[in-house]
Amino acid sequence: MSKDTIAFVSTYFHPSRDSIEQMLREAFPDYRFENISTLDIVKHHKSWIAPNLLYVMKEYGAGLLQGRGTVRERYFLTTYLFRKLRQAMRQVIDPARHAFSFSTQSLYDTGVPGVPHFIYTDHTHLTSLASPYFDRRLLRPPEWLALERTVYHNATRVFTRSTNVSADVDRLYGVAPEKVVCVYAGSNVAEVKQPLDEKRYAQRRILFVGGDWERKGGPVLAEAFRRVLQTYPDARLTIVGSNPQLDLPNCDVLGNLPLEEVGHHYARATVFCLPTRLEPFGIAFLEAMAYALPIVATSVGAVPDMVEHGVNGRLVQPGDVDALAAELIELLGDPELCRRYGESGRRRVLENYNWTRVGQRIREQIQPFLAQ
Repeated sequence: MSKDTIAFVSTYFHPSRDSIEQMLREAFPDYRFENISTLDIVKHHKSWIAPNLLYVMKEYGAGLLQGRGTVRERYFLTTYLFRKLRQAMRQVIDPARHAFSFSTQSLYDTGVPGVPHFIYTDHTHLTSLASPYFDRRLLRPPEWLALERTVYHNATRVFTRSTNVSADVDRLYGVAPEKVVCVYAGSNVAEVKQPLDEKRYAQRRILFVGGDWERKGGPVLAEAFRRVLQTYPDARLTIVGSNPQLDLPNCDVLGNLPLEEVGHHYARATVFCLPTRLEPFGIAFLEAMAYALPIVATSVGAVPDMVEHGVNGRLVQPGDVDALAAELIELLGDPELCRRYGESGRRRVLENYNWTRVGQRIREQIQPFLAQ
């Protein structure tokens, strides 16, 4: 039997899941693909439900009683489910048929002996500890953390989206640096080919795109925008992806929108602002950069990889309303600076943060293991 198939394993729904699959298909056009969902495997094994619920209460019960998380969320984070899925994968991935397996994220160890196994992740659980915003009471139990460590050690290569996560896999999990490769990521929006109107840089429109208003720093932006209005009463703030209840002049709260509609708002904005407090990656930054928008953000997580202070945007400390307002005011008052930052960000996306380049980097790393 020929090893002509790639086992593409999705460990949970991720906004970039389809983009990652398409990237991998284009990077390995000479292979068949088999899509494997860990969620489907869990649903299939109904006998796991009762014992796994016992583990939910054993490992997370105290936190659940105090209102931290839900049973549904914790159901997928038990050591029982981790071990059961690792066993089940041996019935799904076949060393005689699969050339390699490729897993999105690092929630479970989905590799099997005899098949090179690769992970592509934007986060580790312990990376969250670097943020003061992270509630330490949400840290998963030591037994689960010990299993997470095996995810990285058992992988043939660990691909990451950012240099900070690569460093954490080495520093916090003890994985040899040569096994960890930062390949970055691409945007989920289609390539922007239409000409972009440079007049928008003078129109003082701030755009926020994010689903978690609190974690993404929305309240900080709202307060900073009040100060922006004192200097520029005609400035506008558009909020996409969240539905906060705000009493804020010149503010449009649009909630969730289809991706194509979000593109319309990127194309009309002057500045993109996402003052996030905790961020595994932040694909919205790449989307904004693809539309040649200057960025005002925070120096957390992967953001400094994408946004270089004074080159394609400005970075402030999380929660600093004064600094955030000052940077927004400066950019809104300088259309030429906005244009330069926007063009620099767009070049960065075209040269580094696109799925074709990511696929090339991944294939270069995987190819030697296919020849063995």
